[in-house]
Amino acid sequence: MTDLPCESWGASIVREAVRQVREGLTTGQSGHSRYAWKPSEFSGKISLVITPAGSANGTIPTARFGKDSRIAQPVVPMDRPTATMSALGSAWGARDSAAYIILTIHWNLCIGTIASYRRDDLRPLLDDLQNFKLCGEFMLTEVGHGLDARNIETTSTLQADGSFILHTPSQAAAKSMPPTTPWASVPRLAVVMARLIVGGEDRGIKSFIVHLTEADGMCPGITSRLLPFRAGAKPLDHAITSFNQVRLEPYALLGTLAKPKDARADFLLQTGRVNVGTLVISMGNIPVLIDAAYVMWRYSNRRCVSDNGSAGIKVPILSFSTQYRPIVDAVAYASVFEAYAKEAADIFRDESLDLRVRHGVVATFKAFVTQTSQSTLNELIDRCGWQGLYGYNKIIENTLSLRGNSIAEGDIQVLCIRLAAEVLLGRYQLPLARDPTSLLARHESGVWDEARQIAIDIKGAGRTAKFNAHILPRCRQLVEATGQRMAYEAAQAYKNIPSEILAVFEANCIAADRSWYVEHEGSNRTDLFTQQVKAFEAVLPQLQELLECQAAPWATSPILKEKDWEYFVNTLPVFRGKEIESQSRL
Repeated sequence: MTDLPCESWGASIVREAVRQVREGLTTGQSGHSRYAWKPSEFSGKISLVITPAGSANGTIPTARFGKDSRIAQPVVPMDRPTATMSALGSAWGARDSAAYIILTIHWNLCIGTIASYRRDDLRPLLDDLQNFKLCGEFMLTEVGHGLDARNIETTSTLQADGSFILHTPSQAAAKSMPPTTPWASVPRLAVVMARLIVGGEDRGIKSFIVHLTEADGMCPGITSRLLPFRAGAKPLDHAITSFNQVRLEPYALLGTLAKPKDARADFLLQTGRVNVGTLVISMGNIPVLIDAAYVMWRYSNRRCVSDNGSAGIKVPILSFSTQYRPIVDAVAYASVFEAYAKEAADIFRDESLDLRVRHGVVATFKAFVTQTSQSTLNELIDRCGWQGLYGYNKIIENTLSLRGNSIAEGDIQVLCIRLAAEVLLGRYQLPLARDPTSLLARHESGVWDEARQIAIDIKGAGRTAKFNAHILPRCRQLVEATGQRMAYEAAQAYKNIPSEILAVFEANCIAADRSWYVEHEGSNRTDLFTQQVKAFEAVLPQLQELLECQAAPWATSPILKEKDWEYFVNTLPVFRGKEIESQSRL
């Protein structure tokens, strides 16, 4: 039997996460962060920038309406990547993953979707959402329909008076897994995707505004079944939600009653904020990498072991390459990913490009950044020893929270399969290499050419047994090869990244597929490994400066300093046995 969350404990944690979001949005302060929120109008679309706390302009974020308001606009403008990602990530993700999840759903998916319709009658509702009088949710996925969300079963049937009846026809049609219980102690409202039924005709998937809860209970006809807390992540009241003949007012429909001419294009338009989330949530890996690297570096500096070669002398474990290399990895990846994020966002906003290409760039960013970050963070956890297993150091908690990003806003494996299949079929191509002669560009071209030849040999790309057996297992590698090249090029163009960091990144990318470089570039394993060693050693003199300037102001963990650890231990619950009385022997 699965243990369900304890209400008194779980509800208090959820309320605390909601309180942090509300406090950040209404006072201009994001917890202990050194950042505050500032509204900004960016090309007439909803946007948000970050300014240093204490700025005279720091106020709550505001939705802006303009002539050019569209769905496919990132939740934050990316023209200042350092401020954007450090602030958004460190203030919410690295410090409180639950608050970060609440905020990204609330601001991007819910507010972003509603505001894209530019309806004056919804401005008061948006004001309440922005001031966090309402907590916003977004409900697309169903228990029986995840990546095939175009086949959702929830219905919203038009009535004679212009209202709608929202209904869940089966258990498989219940919405999963946005938090929808009354635990937040603030009313919740959702954008719910459902099939519009008019006179018995299915008019396609539409978006509806639905009030889910009041401050102290569920709204009539709505049932929320609380899921067990996610393993390792900060508790949040994720749930399975169903609707039983729930009446919606006519204004609840976002969009028109008309049946779309192109159902697929219309679905992508209505769920456009999901693609924004695919990009933005993946950016949360960047500050988490830096935070984890800093905690690990400080811990490794003060944790000492005996030097076997010198009696009585102890050395910090940081002196071992197996200890400092994961730290350097995290710093290098975070630095390169920041430049990559800016470039990916610029491409995503370029409306002159094919929408499929823009979505492909986002999927590539997510696949490469998420998978690389997970493996790096897992190594940092291991290098902390038993300390790495506990959430008080934030590393494992943030890692498991970000683990959800592999599935949220599109499962990485399936995104890669779709993307690779469409490129192999020649439907479109991802941005070409700026320098086709670079090592990473040659590797990218080589693995894609290899896959194309296999597709030709098995006579086509499609849902065949041979394609399933020979191409599907390669799809993620293909996409990640493109991600490696794009990230490297973005970092080269971003002048603030030291050449030593670029060398580590390139060496790591080569190490991920050494056999290809040995086979096609005339290299040998020993030389490649030696090059990687030299790259790591070149970064070491800069490591302290790189970490101190990026993470020191906001990183918190009891293992950072000896006195912090002593204080932490002294605050732990204590259980003592009876004192042993000494007996004198006569």
